Amino acid sequence: MTAIADKTYMARALKLAEKGRGSTFPNPLVGAIIVKNSKIIGEGFHKAAGKDHAEIVAIKNAHSSIAGATLYVNLEPCCHTGRTGPCTEALIKSKIKKVIVGIKDPNKKVNGKGIRQLRKAGIEVTVNILKDESYYINDTYFFSQQNKRPFVTLKLAQTLDGKIATLSNESKYLSSKQSLKYVHTLRANSDAVVVGTQTAQHDNPSLTVRLTKGNNPYRILLSNSLKIDSSLNLLKNNDDYKTIIASTEKSLKTFSHATNKVITWSLKSKNRQLDLHDFLEKAYQFNINSTLCEGGAKLASSLIVQQLVDKIILVTVPKIMGKGIESFGSFRINQLTDMVEFDKHYTFNLGVDTILVGYPKWGKA
Repeated sequence: MTAIADKTYMARALKLAEKGRGSTFPNPLVGAIIVKNSKIIGEGFHKAAGKDHAEIVAIKNAHSSIAGATLYVNLEPCCHTGRTGPCTEALIKSKIKKVIVGIKDPNKKVNGKGIRQLRKAGIEVTVNILKDESYYINDTYFFSQQNKRPFVTLKLAQTLDGKIATLSNESKYLSSKQSLKYVHTLRANSDAVVVGTQTAQHDNPSLTVRLTKGNNPYRILLSNSLKIDSSLNLLKNNDDYKTIIASTEKSLKTFSHATNKVITWSLKSKNRQLDLHDFLEKAYQFNINSTLCEGGAKLASSLIVQQLVDKIILVTVPKIMGKGIESFGSFRINQLTDMVEFDKHYTFNLGVDTILVGYPKWGKA
């Protein structure tokens, strides 16, 4: 195959991988294509954890013998037994001649072992075809594996003068319908959505996916005191058992609204506040790779102060509120050089709203 052909087939594998977005938790997005005599004879993508990996789907879907063929896959084939068997063994048995890999899997159970196993069996392996694209399609997975904590996205909707709610905490549906649908897409693409006590009490969100296709994420309530209403949607509408209450051990012992449906995490406290580092460690241990924080000003400021935000999505509506609750009201700096800057950022419009997506560069100013 030529280099151009390799990139073309890998691009197809990446396109297939995208079909699994929102449903593969906690696994990454993977697509695979089998090519023989310059023709695609089989292809597939990973649909959900516990189901066949992309390589196996492609093998099963092949309409002719795959002996001597070439497999294109955006992520290194696994070589260990989890919910499914190792893909490397299946590829070796199938007598595939060559495997083209987009990028090496950072998971310590794989991390080059799959490639070595294939080569040891006499299969030719080429790595790093469309490497950047293969990284960014699974950026939260790579981040989580490399940093041992989930990728944190902070989403806020604010007015032109930087207010997210009135002084009486009225904020529901500040942004446009188009932006609201976008947020539901963000939820579908996240492993978990996080809010604080005030947002849960005043907005009473469900944090489910309703305006687009996709699975519901885990819904996490961070609450130090757990002085919350038992009628909250997070507690009441939990038939999928995906609501998580994260609080101190002391508060959880007196939590009277807990049911068998609610998952509870006991967190450490620091300066009378929940320890966010401990929270992210618990989330990582729960196999959560990405979190979407939809909390209010208190949670947003705490995440910024502790430099725990990896991406900011700021939805700005063309309205002026005057006095109200500021987006980052608890974040204070003394000099301009302490401002949060971005490694990269971009903007786009949704209806009348302007969306800014930025990646903070902590400690690089």
